[in-house]
Amino acid sequence: MDDAKTKILIVDDEQIKRTILEDELQDAGYAVTTAANPLAAAPFLAKTAFDVILTDLRMPGQDGLSFLRDLKQQNPEQPVMVMTAYGTVATAIEAMKLGAWDYLQKPFATEELLIKLDKLLRYERLTDENQILRQQLARTSPTPNIIVGASPVIRTMLDRVRILAGLDTTVLVEGESGTGKELVARTIHETSLRASGPFVAVSCAALPRELIESELFGHEAGAFTGATKRRLGRFECAHGGTIFLDDVDDIPLETQVKLLRVLQERIVDRVGSEQGVRTNVRVIAATKSSLADLVAARKFRDDLYYRLSVVPIHIPPLRERREDIPLLVQYFLERLALTMNRGPLSITPDALATLQAHDWPGNVRELEHIVERMIALCPNDEFTERDVPPLRPSVQIKEHISLALEGVETIDMAAVLAETEERLVKWAVERANGNLARAAEMLRMPRSTLQYKVNKLQGERPLASPE
Repeated sequence: MDDAKTKILIVDDEQIKRTILEDELQDAGYAVTTAANPLAAAPFLAKTAFDVILTDLRMPGQDGLSFLRDLKQQNPEQPVMVMTAYGTVATAIEAMKLGAWDYLQKPFATEELLIKLDKLLRYERLTDENQILRQQLARTSPTPNIIVGASPVIRTMLDRVRILAGLDTTVLVEGESGTGKELVARTIHETSLRASGPFVAVSCAALPRELIESELFGHEAGAFTGATKRRLGRFECAHGGTIFLDDVDDIPLETQVKLLRVLQERIVDRVGSEQGVRTNVRVIAATKSSLADLVAARKFRDDLYYRLSVVPIHIPPLRERREDIPLLVQYFLERLALTMNRGPLSITPDALATLQAHDWPGNVRELEHIVERMIALCPNDEFTERDVPPLRPSVQIKEHISLALEGVETIDMAAVLAETEERLVKWAVERANGNLARAAEMLRMPRSTLQYKVNKLQGERPLASPE
């Protein structure tokens, strides 16, 4: 058999049909092998990798559907086309559900078969080229975003990430701001069976309260003022892949009910629609706050909490894994040097010791920003202790907030937390002269989260400059 030719295996119990197809496909330039049934095809399959298998559905002994199941079990990527007689189209459709590429209804013209083969082979070539490009990109692109660390706590976390990649269950990622919750979610997705599907990241804190349902679940035309056409929500956009709900603790209670329905029934209700849409999506949620505490404070539904926290994964703050700081610094130096057009960079032990001594309230994100600042401001290729920018001191909460609890029998914890949060938000916005980016930095939270909290406290009135 000519290795340069496309190899096709025909499995059909009708000898005349096999012979005609063999002759016509050989004339078209294909290398063809024929067999009367799956049993007769087994020796050929054992020694040859066929580009396409063309099989009849109705054969004595093992039928085409059973044969197709065996083929897909042995090699899920094996392209298979099925032939079916008039009146058995339903069986052909069942074959396509099992993974057949297409079907031909007998009697069919050779031209129809050749068109379908050409279409299949062009698709396979594009798929192969895409895979090659992905591999080349992975090898040649700047150092990719990866989870860096060798400390015991990170190794334990990575072990759980590897386990979760092989499952298709809901995951709750817990960790402080800047620890890398989205990176963990992406790693789980990209090493899972859903890796070829979309990864849709949603910052729940950044979504306006009145539009969050439309953004997550979509809407129909005319559902509300300005909805001029149907719009798919983030869940439908993530169909076949993974949706990452960041800051899920900021989702309003009224929206939590609909999110619970999606998790329970895998059905999305678009705003303005009376019929749900079934969706196949894995949910990974992330929270910067303890959902258990929010449940106790009646700010988060307990039934939704139990649905989200099927498998929790905790990302430790950087201060609890200081031994990883040298690895992280070296990683950032290599990656940022490429993006900032610098040559190889290094750092002295004294400078590393200074970085390791810091508590890093902003976690890995803060460390990355410090390294980036050093590269931007220091022309030398080796950074010393003098090149380390001033590091903001860690704040001891007990030095700023105190509670007079003597003689108190009961306390409304939810009200106390809400009032404290409001005072802190107002303090930061005032101190930053309305600059939300600076205020968010002072509060050590993402700007999108602060924007949501400000809007929640004072409505939609202009509160601050956009930057």
